[in-house]
Amino acid sequence: MFTVEAFSKPLLNLVYMKNFYVLSLLFMVCSTVWSQKDSITSINLKYNYVVRGNAAKNITYKAAYDLVLFPDFGLAVYDKEVDKAPKIENITSTSTAIEWKPKGKNLSTLYKNYARNEMFLKSNINFRFFVQKDSLAIFDWDIKEETKTILGYTCQAATTTFRGRNYKAWFTTALPVCGPWKFDSLPGAILEVKASDDYVSWEATGIIVDKQKPDYPQPENPFVLDKALTWSEFKLLYKEKAIAASKYVTKEGEKLNIVTARMGVERYIEEDDKDYQADKVMKKIMNENK
Repeated sequence: MFTVEAFSKPLLNLVYMKNFYVLSLLFMVCSTVWSQKDSITSINLKYNYVVRGNAAKNITYKAAYDLVLFPDFGLAVYDKEVDKAPKIENITSTSTAIEWKPKGKNLSTLYKNYARNEMFLKSNINFRFFVQKDSLAIFDWDIKEETKTILGYTCQAATTTFRGRNYKAWFTTALPVCGPWKFDSLPGAILEVKASDDYVSWEATGIIVDKQKPDYPQPENPFVLDKALTWSEFKLLYKEKAIAASKYVTKEGEKLNIVTARMGVERYIEEDDKDYQADKVMKKIMNENK
């Protein structure tokens, strides 16, 4: 079993650094123990994903996700459980809410390649999905002394600020480097992540370690043939589409002030951005009409 004592203090301190070589070394050290010549190891971590997207902090969306890690390949695939559809809660029969069911392949899939320090996923801009490519070493973690037990594993706390929110995570060095959604680059598997404002959380509900046959096929990147946008390119496109939507004019000449959110789980348009003001104009109008 791989334990926290296997890490020296200097190595733990290096984890904070956004450095491809540190992340690669960390993953290799953690995964070496799991590599077997006569089999392929797969580690399936099951997560509950919850969004509390209203002022009352009620659950507005939840789903079950699987993260399957292959230490021998240096790959991980994160995706929604196929047999558990997302649930919208606290919607009454008199609600005018519309449930949008997007069409397409791999809309909930996130593919991580540790050897190349990259991950791929599809992200939505105004009801259209674009492939986004991001780095795995995008987190500046502050590892704490605090510990607790999750699913029988001793976990250590770590905090970070990531694209608009503060988070607290719990990771165990008894499992190789990995984490739900984009979260990663701690010296072990992340079993829980929660935003300090309670907007979003991921909690591990089960862990299954299996041995596959030596000829088990390596998972392919489902986005390899798609044009991928970097995070900076994605943010720029998001803002351009938001500005265009705010100036939308119908064929009849009617002007519609369509407001696009600046932030979901990640912040797409900065709060002090002067180019996009549709949301603030709409807020001002609503306040004046009260």
